[in-house]
Amino acid sequence: MAVGLVSTPVTAQAVPCAVTDAMTKASQHWLTNGPDLAANNWSNANYHVGNLALVRTTGISNHKTWPWVKANKFLLPLDTAHPYAADPQSSGEPYLDVAFFHPEPEVLQPLRDNLRAQVRDGKTYWTTPDALNMSLPSFTRIAVADRDQAMLDYAQKSFRALQRRTYNEFTGLWSFHTQTNGWAVQGLAKAVLNLPADSPARADFARTLRKSAAALARQQRSDGFWASSVHGRDIEAASTAMITYAIAAGINANVLDRPTYLPIVQRGWAALTSKALAADGKFGYVQARGSSTPASAGDTAGFAVGSFLIAGQQVVPLTPGC
Repeated sequence: MAVGLVSTPVTAQAVPCAVTDAMTKASQHWLTNGPDLAANNWSNANYHVGNLALVRTTGISNHKTWPWVKANKFLLPLDTAHPYAADPQSSGEPYLDVAFFHPEPEVLQPLRDNLRAQVRDGKTYWTTPDALNMSLPSFTRIAVADRDQAMLDYAQKSFRALQRRTYNEFTGLWSFHTQTNGWAVQGLAKAVLNLPADSPARADFARTLRKSAAALARQQRSDGFWASSVHGRDIEAASTAMITYAIAAGINANVLDRPTYLPIVQRGWAALTSKALAADGKFGYVQARGSSTPASAGDTAGFAVGSFLIAGQQVVPLTPGC
């Protein structure tokens, strides 16, 4: 099957609504108060994916992502000893998003070179479910844009290798750590949105997304949050944003049943905007990646703000009046 050219759905937003108001407030607070905003790293990359989701949802730019991409010289922050590590490849996703507005060939050339070299290498390098968010979106989008079936086949092979090692087919979970599950379903949902409806790879990703979404829906707290572990009692906003995004995107992509899952999305978004998002726009209750320490209202991070913003982008078409 030839890979078709498909773009991620974009919602045109003519007038403000409560969802976009919350998105704008969170993004502006991070841009004003966030530390280390210039670094080319996975957390800032995930923030900028969210920032461009905000731009494409509202039609209003804050002119922050393009300067960040140019300052990076379009490069991935690669470790020469590990040239195909997943985290550095996360910078490719905002480069792909910004190329919608700035289609100059040099914007995506280093990303293309890195991914093509990895395909030629042929080995699989994804070691943790986080890779489904850090790497898979770039592989699927470049494969679609270039009609590169070999790249899509390699991405699917890498997914299946990771799945065999880290995914529990019985429970539908990738880990007992909720944020790990959040990274996985966030990346799978992006891949589903990126690929043509008749793609066998899309069907593969969607099948796992459906099973994981069902498992995670059962773990949602009565207040709409997910805890830091699937059996925990605390609240964790980053994973709540990731899972809310993934389920909303699954509904919008017609791979998750709307009547079943829309209440899950609505409860998740309500929790995020009523408690995690403070009045001044700070997005709190974010557990550091890989941490086991419960998060507090003062704990925030760029990657979590990014997940909140892409969740909002998917919530908008599910919200009357937006």
